[in-house]
Amino acid sequence: MKLGRVYFAIPILLVSLLILTREGAELMNKRPMVMGWFLSPHDTKSQYKTMRDNAHVLSHISPTRIAIADTEGNVKCGKDNYTLAFAKRNGIEVHPLVANRDFDREIAHAVLGDPAKRTKVVDQLLAIIQDWKCSGINIDLENLEPADRPHLNAFMKELCDRFHEHGLLVSIDVAAKTRDAPEAGWSGAYDYEFLGTCCDYVMLMCYDEHWSGGHPGPIGSKPWVRKVLEYTTGVIPHEKVVLGVPFYGYDWPEEGRARGYTSKTVNELIAEKKPTLRWDNTAKYHWFEYLDDNGNKRTVWYEDPKSMEHKIALAQEFGLAGISIWRLGDEDPEYWKLLGAYRSGGCVWK
Repeated sequence: MKLGRVYFAIPILLVSLLILTREGAELMNKRPMVMGWFLSPHDTKSQYKTMRDNAHVLSHISPTRIAIADTEGNVKCGKDNYTLAFAKRNGIEVHPLVANRDFDREIAHAVLGDPAKRTKVVDQLLAIIQDWKCSGINIDLENLEPADRPHLNAFMKELCDRFHEHGLLVSIDVAAKTRDAPEAGWSGAYDYEFLGTCCDYVMLMCYDEHWSGGHPGPIGSKPWVRKVLEYTTGVIPHEKVVLGVPFYGYDWPEEGRARGYTSKTVNELIAEKKPTLRWDNTAKYHWFEYLDDNGNKRTVWYEDPKSMEHKIALAQEFGLAGISIWRLGDEDPEYWKLLGAYRSGGCVWK
């Protein structure tokens, strides 16, 4: 009688384990993405260390290893065997970044506007991703002519169709905007609604609200990021949207172009100059002023863990697919505590 009960219990136990396994897998799949762009091959030492130290937080890595090299649509690449092997051992997906070389507008225009060249590029990219055994690809075409908007759509539709046939994922990086303005010089080419229908993920580059060639101000203030997300999630399903965050800041002179600082090196500047740190409670950003060696005033706005908390809170509030980081190796180590909590489902509301 007892033996019969055991036999009866075994199928129930197996079914229960199967259900739990499926639920566990679904839960894992629902964990938010944390993707790190990896500027390669430059300064790889610090980025490799960041990748190794935070493998438990990273879900995706996107090394900048592929470029559309010329107006004929020839693609150049450099395989990073170390990163591919490390990612495989640690369960991290690799989606290499593809750019128009040096964000050259002429290259993008010549290729996107020619159906034969578009197909040529797609063929090469598919062959590379299959050879490297990656699970997807990240498209980062920038400095595009607004008139190339329909051509970018055509290219992305063809690329997505081809990659999806092979079970591969596609994401695209887009300039942040609060409304659709097809004639806008930097963001006009990105048709959010269309790209959201064909791509698996849309990466919002939510930085450079104030840029090196403009006036001092926050790199991505909380009110501005909120407006970008409100517009974006109105035309793209929120579960496809990834919030791009900066690991850097800018140092503006009173006149002229700013120079960039990583989140790491801005801390070194603060230690050297010992300025009074100021907090803009509307922008949710730190900033400060100091005098350079010639006695000239400079103004610095920079991303730090406190401002990052507010960006993570917005990603949670809007139910986004995740967060992408520009770029690995530039960070204040405190970021990883926040991103680890976010990745594990912890709440960091602000």
